[in-house]
Amino acid sequence: MKRKILLAFVVGLLAAPHAWAADEAGASFMERWDINNDGEVSVEEAEKRRQALFAKLDANKDGYLDSNEFSAASAEQSEPANTTILRGLDLNDINGDGKVSAGEFMSNSGSWVDMMDGNNDGVVTIEEFQTKWHDRDARIRLRGG
Repeated sequence: MKRKILLAFVVGLLAAPHAWAADEAGASFMERWDINNDGEVSVEEAEKRRQALFAKLDANKDGYLDSNEFSAASAEQSEPANTTILRGLDLNDINGDGKVSAGEFMSNSGSWVDMMDGNNDGVVTIEEFQTKWHDRDARIRLRGG
């Protein structure tokens, strides 16, 4: 009996950091992306946030994101919620010219919301975000892996 209790305690300790990371990532996500603070992120909010991200990531201000800018952004990321948003050069470079225009970057907003939207109501809640965060395969798809 004591072994079972001890095992359950150890399993709980090992699982706790992952749960805390998901909670932290979800709170960080909502803080940044839920512009109107209604508890949901719509395609419109995702577009606005991605527009601001594009401006921030376009380090040389040439109107395009290249592999160097994506690499620099990935290296600077300290918060896991951003990882699901950037999705990398390959997934955003729609015309295959080796760089991502603002239009290309913005066009993925709806796809991202669709991928995260567990109940298909057109918005992403913190619970849906956290569900995807807990789902390792979903995180890999969201990162473009």
